[in-house]
Amino acid sequence: MFRVRLFLAIATAAVLGAGCAGYNQASSAGDVLDPAAAARTVVLHVENLNTQSMELRTIVNGKSEFVGSVGGSDTTSILMDPSLFPAGFLYIEAIPGNGLGRAIVGPLSASRGQRIRFTIQPALDMSSAIVVR
Repeated sequence: MFRVRLFLAIATAAVLGAGCAGYNQASSAGDVLDPAAAARTVVLHVENLNTQSMELRTIVNGKSEFVGSVGGSDTTSILMDPSLFPAGFLYIEAIPGNGLGRAIVGPLSASRGQRIRFTIQPALDMSSAIVVR
């Protein structure tokens, strides 16, 4: 009886290990942005103080595009699409995973080589962004 249980435990571990082996995702907290690539575009640095994961989108001339995501109570930096810049009327939008509400900031005026610091607050309507060099 013990051998059967041991065999089942090993078989279960092997199946779970094989199923999860393909799922390895790099953590954004440990990633390093290339300074040369950052100089050719704008870096969006997001600090999410909310507990919900957020979908991040840009809005330029009424066109909304997905740019990335940030986990709850996490930070990330994203290289933006260089074709967007220079932009005079750029909006950044964060949509929580549960779909209730949104944080939107802008209009922002940003050029290549600059950084947008976007802070998502627990109360989404209190979120803010600033463009820095």
